[in-house]
Amino acid sequence: MVKVILLRERKIVDISFNGPIRELLPLVEYSLETAVVLKNGEPVEEEESVGDGDEVKIVPVVSGG
Repeated sequence: MVKVILLRERKIVDISFNGPIRELLPLVEYSLETAVVLKNGEPVEEEESVGDGDEVKIVPVVSGG
């Protein structure tokens, strides 16, 4: 199980998933354009794999002007 922390929603979900970040994000209704992802506390790229025991924190991107 991957522990996914959704900061905007203030929610934690456990997802059975093994694969790259780019495939995990749509499962929690995010995209690479709308979020920064931390794996076990470190920023990661879209190709980075996650799996059992990993903690993924999804930080929504804020823009404005």
